[in-house]
Amino acid sequence: MIRRNTYHMHSLGCAKNLVDSSVIQQMLNERGYRELSNPHRAGLIIINTCAFIHDARLESIEAIQNFIKSKSSGQKIIVAGCLSQRYQNKLFSDLPGIDAIIGTRDLYDIGRIIDHFEDTRKYHQLSSDFKNIPKLINPDEYHNTLIQGVSSYLKIADGCHRNCAFCAIPYIKGDLVSRKNDQVIRDALYLQSQGVKEINLIAQDTTAFGLDRPESNALATLLKELLPQIPDIKWVRLLYTYPGMVTEELIDLMAADNQLLPYLDMPLQHADPAVLRSMNRPANIAWVHDLISRMRRRIPDLVTRTTFIVGYPTETDKSFQELKAFIEKIRFDHVGAFAYSPETGTPAEVLANPVPDEIKEQRLAELMALQEEISFKNSQAWIGKDYDMLIEGADESNRVIVGRIWRDAPEVDGLMIAEGIPTSDMMTKVKVSSATAHDLFGYQLKQ
Repeated sequence: MIRRNTYHMHSLGCAKNLVDSSVIQQMLNERGYRELSNPHRAGLIIINTCAFIHDARLESIEAIQNFIKSKSSGQKIIVAGCLSQRYQNKLFSDLPGIDAIIGTRDLYDIGRIIDHFEDTRKYHQLSSDFKNIPKLINPDEYHNTLIQGVSSYLKIADGCHRNCAFCAIPYIKGDLVSRKNDQVIRDALYLQSQGVKEINLIAQDTTAFGLDRPESNALATLLKELLPQIPDIKWVRLLYTYPGMVTEELIDLMAADNQLLPYLDMPLQHADPAVLRSMNRPANIAWVHDLISRMRRRIPDLVTRTTFIVGYPTETDKSFQELKAFIEKIRFDHVGAFAYSPETGTPAEVLANPVPDEIKEQRLAELMALQEEISFKNSQAWIGKDYDMLIEGADESNRVIVGRIWRDAPEVDGLMIAEGIPTSDMMTKVKVSSATAHDLFGYQLKQ
């Protein structure tokens, strides 16, 4: 039986998308709606979709189809997020059974949609106006945050002003819109009040924060204002930084402030200058070498993470070998990679001489095998040392705790697995006794 004033949220995609889902949940809860884990009992099904790459689109479409197949009488299905923004009303014709769609910056329209459902008691397809993506971020009354245990994400900006040739995000999300400093600080103070110990600052490009105002060194200025106000937040991490945008002020702050983690997440996408120019990405690889060298001298404990695309249409075998040599030389701690897939409407879509799929997959496997060796060797340096561990779970006996030390970002990096018991504040001291390429193992130290 369908329960009135209830909803089920199904979220796909990146952390930024999950924050948007959290905003939707806040709005629904404010209206007196209750979230249900069982979708068959919920009056509203909200699917927040991803459309970043081909596989993500397929996953989103499959999820929508499954909910449509199991849809009960009286249920309403609302599709939100990137897939809605990108394909708009085409979703109605291709996936009959959807009752409403909302785009990436139309989250507040969910109230209007619910009013429509409640007032008319009739089936009507509703969609927002997608002709222009409004320059709008969530209103002050809603937190741009997602809490997961004692860890959290905090979104500081939306949209993207970059024009990478392979990426459709600017068409989906619109141009860069930075939040005001006081909005970000308000959300951080809220997270502190909820007992959160880790804040991960996110945006399409966190180092672009404030460029739309415009402001110089806006991110460093924000951090200098923010960090003293949240002393109970042990870890503050920057994710999704952009090559060429890591300023000296930011490096100084990372080197001096214990709260701001010495963790550099900089998606580079490739290392061959010719490929990077074709991608419309920064092609000065010498600058990357210099930056990381300078940061490692200033910050000896620096942990590095990046992502790469293999099989881009202009990537030759020589280009790929250059990428491998770059990885071998820099020796990143964490690397993510994926095979290129063309995105509709992007400049890269029409490039000639696409790399065959089998070669893409071969190169991807080869790159990740190389990184596996590097990550394993890097992990060995953590053995024998003591660290604060953020506890995210425990086994059934409560004698083995699972979580992370500061070197690992949530969801994308490794875990810390230790003999021990959970603590009330969900942080504890551990010693690392062994390590694999991705995960660390050890035991809890006496408090």
